[in-house]
Amino acid sequence: MAIEPDVLLLDEPESALDPIATASIERLIGELKRDYTIVIVTHNMQQAARVADRTAFFSLGRHQGRMTGTLVEYADTVKIFTRPSDPRTNDYVTGRFG
Repeated sequence: MAIEPDVLLLDEPESALDPIATASIERLIGELKRDYTIVIVTHNMQQAARVADRTAFFSLGRHQGRMTGTLVEYADTVKIFTRPSDPRTNDYVTGRFG
């Protein structure tokens, strides 16, 4: 483990946690993001809205016969959740898809 990394990468950091543990993790993320860049991969839209300053939405699709991820939209979290530019982002964050 790195003692003082430049970036912390968290993959689904709150999956399968109860609400009390989730709140503790989110408080810790809030403290750590003052000093570190934190990248969180999550499917939990509520979590992303609560802890992220910037949000990216990726979509899976086929390219040359392979499944690939495509960056659909990247913006301030408030914009992603209130005024997304791409209809695919809007459908995902509003629960119409995914």
